[in-house]
Amino acid sequence: MNKVTFIFPLYNEQKRIYLLNNFLSFFNNKIKEYEIFLINNGSTDKTFNLIQKFGKKNKKIKPLNINFSSRGAAIKLGVKKSKFNTIAICSIDNSWDLNFYIKAYSIIQNEKFDIVYGPKDHNLSKVYRPYFRKVISFFCTIFLKILFGDLISDDTQCIKMFKKNKISFFNKLSNANLFAECEFYIFGKLCNLRQVAIPVKIYDTKKRVKLIFILKFMLEAIKFKIKNFNHKGKFE
Repeated sequence: MNKVTFIFPLYNEQKRIYLLNNFLSFFNNKIKEYEIFLINNGSTDKTFNLIQKFGKKNKKIKPLNINFSSRGAAIKLGVKKSKFNTIAICSIDNSWDLNFYIKAYSIIQNEKFDIVYGPKDHNLSKVYRPYFRKVISFFCTIFLKILFGDLISDDTQCIKMFKKNKISFFNKLSNANLFAECEFYIFGKLCNLRQVAIPVKIYDTKKRVKLIFILKFMLEAIKFKIKNFNHKGKFE
């Protein structure tokens, strides 16, 4: 691998930021030139202080800060600041098998696809998730399919890698927080980009999802639908 930008949107991750060490160890000697953006967005804990310490130890790590909670704004900032054309959107919780990035990089370099996703719903993905989270995900998917039909997949909240110069819709992305990944996926389909999903291994230990987050996710989805689709359900 060579010349890759890794973007980590972070919100209140002081207890898990140390997992970045696993990421760095995995890619040691596997990648020639890279940069990592650790982007704090509205954290109320010590996340930003901790990522600043990472930045002082490793010049390839670049800590950034946004004063409000917005995964979408964090992703847009990382893409804007990136100096490489190959970009990966990452998760600090270390749930996904890091081999995804190596496989995705190979696919991207072959120029057959513009975006590579690592979704949990791939029929070959091996996923461990608490039952409660599977149920929540199921009902959220039904809600999204009612709003957007075939434009949505069962799993859009996943890590991904893409070519920056192929993504023409960044100026259309909002500063959504919980719905940001869905926006990215929907615009990719609307712009007819070449997208592919590959199987992943995931070990997700989170047991609970706050009701307020689910409600905010749904509200952001509805706002996106109202803003971008007319009364007939057609994209404007």
